[in-house]
Amino acid sequence: MRKNRAGKEKNGIQMFILDDDRNILEALSANFRSKGYEVDTQDNPLEALVQMERKHYDILILDFIMAPICGDEVVARLRKFDQRICVIMLTGHKELAPPLNTVRELEIQGYCEKSSRYDQLELLVESSVKSIRHMNTIYQYQDGLSSILSSIPHLHQMLPVEELTQQVLVELKRLTRSADCFVWVKPDETLTDLAEAEVPKDIYCGAGRFEKSFLKFEQEDYVNVIEAVRRSIQDHRILYQEAQGLLVVPLLGKKEVILGVMGATLEKAPEDTLLDLLLVYAEQVSTALHNTLLKILLDANNKQLTRMNKRLRDSYMQTVEAMRQLVDAKDLYTRGHSDRVSFYAVALAKTIHADRRVVHRVRTAGLLHDIGKIGVSDAILSKPDKLTEEEFACIKKHPAIGAKILSCMDMFCAVGGIVCAHHERYDGTGYPNGLKGEEIPLEARMITIADSFDAMMSDRHYRKKLSFEKAVSQLKEGKGSQFDAQLVEEFLKVLENYDAIVAELQWTYEENQRGRYGNYGTEEYI
Repeated sequence: MRKNRAGKEKNGIQMFILDDDRNILEALSANFRSKGYEVDTQDNPLEALVQMERKHYDILILDFIMAPICGDEVVARLRKFDQRICVIMLTGHKELAPPLNTVRELEIQGYCEKSSRYDQLELLVESSVKSIRHMNTIYQYQDGLSSILSSIPHLHQMLPVEELTQQVLVELKRLTRSADCFVWVKPDETLTDLAEAEVPKDIYCGAGRFEKSFLKFEQEDYVNVIEAVRRSIQDHRILYQEAQGLLVVPLLGKKEVILGVMGATLEKAPEDTLLDLLLVYAEQVSTALHNTLLKILLDANNKQLTRMNKRLRDSYMQTVEAMRQLVDAKDLYTRGHSDRVSFYAVALAKTIHADRRVVHRVRTAGLLHDIGKIGVSDAILSKPDKLTEEEFACIKKHPAIGAKILSCMDMFCAVGGIVCAHHERYDGTGYPNGLKGEEIPLEARMITIADSFDAMMSDRHYRKKLSFEKAVSQLKEGKGSQFDAQLVEEFLKVLENYDAIVAELQWTYEENQRGRYGNYGTEEYI
C-alpha cells in the first residue's frame, strides 16, 4: 500500500478541498494528506465543479463565503451530478453559517467554524468516512444486484449453451471488475448422451489471458488452476487461491451435480460483498444452465417431459425469490413489504375461496408487484420529504415498468397484467391506465388492498405508520372509490386475527424502517 512522506498509509478516501484562501487550502490539504487521505484542491469554485464532474470524490470540504459563487451554490450544482459525495462546509464566523434549511435541502453532512485547530473538522471527516464505507457496501450490493437482475431475463431465454456461456462471461467480468475471466461448463454431468443432444463435452469461453481455445486452456492454464478448481468443486464453495490470485466459483446443480466453474484473476483477496454477489449470480447461472440443458434433453428425449416440467417449476420459484430480494435491496425502507403484501393477498384470496390458479397468481404478483421500482431513481425512492409532481410521475411509471420486466420471461406472462394494475382504483382514477371496477383484474384488486394496508401499517422514511384502527378506518373510507367494497369486507375478516398475523410475519420486519421521518401526512401510500 502506498505511503506519503510522513509514512502514513493511504486510506483509500478521495477528498476534495475548495477554499479561495490559499493559506487555508494548503494547511488543510497538508493536514489531511498526513493522515492518509488522497487530496485534490482548488481555489476557484467554478473550476472545482468542472474537476468534480470529471472525477468522483468521497468527501468535499469547502468554504461557505467565496467568489464568484458561494459554497451553497457550489453544492446545489454538485448535487445535479453527484448525490453520493459527503459535504462538509466551513464558515469563518458563526453568524455567517449557512441556514439550517440549506444544510438539509442540499444534504450537507456537517459544517463547522474555521480554526487553527482541526479537532472538530477531523471528527466530522471521520464520521463521514464511516458513513461512506457503510454506504459503499450498500451501493455495491445494490449495483451488483441490479446488474444481476438485468441479466436474469437473458439467462432464462433457453439460449444455446455456448451463447449462454458468453453472456455469463460478460456479467462475470462486470461483477469481478477483472479482465481475465473464464467460464467452463460440463454438460456431460447432466446429459447422458451428448452425441444425441449435439452438445460438446466441454463448453469454454475466456477473456483476457484466458481468451483461447479450450485445447490451449488445457495445455497452458489447466495445470495452474486444476488444484483450485478441484478444491472448489469438492468443497462446493467459492475458493480464492492467493498464490495465483485466482478466484473460482463452482456452478452447482441439483443433487450436487457439478455444471462447471467460473474463474477470475484478482489483484487482491475478494471482499465479502463480492463473494455474496457471486453466490447469488452463481445460483442464477446454475438454474439457467439447468433449464437450458434440460431443454436440450427434452428435445432429444421426450420421455423425460415430467422431469423437465418439475425443474422448470423449481426455476420459476427460485427466480421469484431472487427478484423479490432484488426489489428489497433497491429500497431499504420497504424491505419485507413484498412478502407481507403477498401474504395478505393470498389470505384474502383464500377467504373468498378463489381457485388455486388465482391464489398462485396472487402469491407471485404480490411478491413482484414493486419490481418496476428497479427503474426508478434511488434519489426519488429515498427522498425524505413529499415528492414533486415530476417525481411522483416517475414513481407512477413503476407498475408499467414492472409489467415490461416480467414480459421478458414467459414464466411470468400470467402476472404482468396484475402487476401493471396494482395502482388502479375502483372508481377509475388510478394509474397507469385508469381502469374502473371489474375492468381491473381480480388479483390486482386484492393486491391493491393488501399493498395499501401494509403501507399504512409500516414506517417509511417520509412518515410514521398509522395505528391499526386508523388503517382499518382508511380501508373502510376507500370502499367503492379506491377499493372493491366487497373485497374490503372480506379483508376485514382476515384482519380479525391480526395479532397472530403480526407474529407470523415478524421475520419480515427485521432491520426495516431505518431513517428519518418527515411530517408530511398520510395521504399518499406508494
